[in-house]
Amino acid sequence: MLKHNDWFIPFKQEKNSYIRLFCFHYGGGSASTFREWSKDLIDYAELIAIQLPGREERFNEPLLNNVSQIVDNLCLNFNNHLDKPFIFFGHSIGALIAFEFVRALRRKGISQPQYLIVSGTKAPQIPLKKPPIHALPDLKFIEELKKYNGIPNFIIEDEDLMSIFSPIIRADFCISETYSYYSEPPLTCPIIALGGLNDDTFDSQDLLKWKEQTTDSFEHYFLPGDHFFIKASYKEVIKIVSQVLI
Repeated sequence: MLKHNDWFIPFKQEKNSYIRLFCFHYGGGSASTFREWSKDLIDYAELIAIQLPGREERFNEPLLNNVSQIVDNLCLNFNNHLDKPFIFFGHSIGALIAFEFVRALRRKGISQPQYLIVSGTKAPQIPLKKPPIHALPDLKFIEELKKYNGIPNFIIEDEDLMSIFSPIIRADFCISETYSYYSEPPLTCPIIALGGLNDDTFDSQDLLKWKEQTTDSFEHYFLPGDHFFIKASYKEVIKIVSQVLI
């Protein structure tokens, strides 16, 4: 049974597994974003999704709106997951959180992931080029959200549903829009960066600058779809992830 403050939600556990995939959800999302992945990953890999407070079974917990708070809590709750090699995958703000989590683990002298897979976001050292939206009035905020094409219309058009989801989405945008990058030595794990061919939420060339964040290998892929290409190009994403789990 899940505990009230579980940060790590297991969607796939294998008795004979020898590697774990940790998935960090996008803004406005939740751990269940990756539930479907569990049936399509290779058999000997486990899948654990990060669950931020304020959503699903953690709905009654206070939302967090900055990376440092999130990473500090992840570090406190990660000790039970160090018995096997692991890989991090994060999409959008999930990529930013995963990146800072890796750096925090390194500072603590804890094992690094075998791969960091970042998806749907610019490299962290690149300043924000668009005006922040997390503090906009409701109507303007909703108009900006529509540009991301990630929230079903039936939710956006329902005032009651938006009253539930809007605080969550605002907090998640605040995470990325108030993020302040500070320089550290590059990571020593390989990085794979994924982007959508039609994602206009950031400059596609800024995805390539993730290369500066590692001394190991760097690969990048642009896949069909917009900011949520991980849905439109689901099979391609799963194939790329599965290849590094082998």
